[in-house]
Amino acid sequence: MRVQVSDEAATFVAARGGTVWVWAHRPGFCCNGTPAAMKASTTPPPGESGFTSVASDGIDVRFRAPGGRFPEVLELGLHGRRHPKVEAYWDGCLIML
Repeated sequence: MRVQVSDEAATFVAARGGTVWVWAHRPGFCCNGTPAAMKASTTPPPGESGFTSVASDGIDVRFRAPGGRFPEVLELGLHGRRHPKVEAYWDGCLIML
């Protein structure tokens, strides 16, 4: 798995401690078969187990591989101007493929 981090996301994460957690999340309230959305946060999620450190330039990326699957490219970017947040993309998509 290759990690690509935008300059804006790297600066955002570095200002908040330098670590970003990335995982796939399935909504618990929806239909069966709903694809998992990629989640990213600069604060650890509840139940922080199963995360692996991934090599990245300048920031610590912790990734929890759903079912042991990894994307070819994990991209991290920054979304929003008023309330920016870091977003993760599985091979360019917001959902896990």
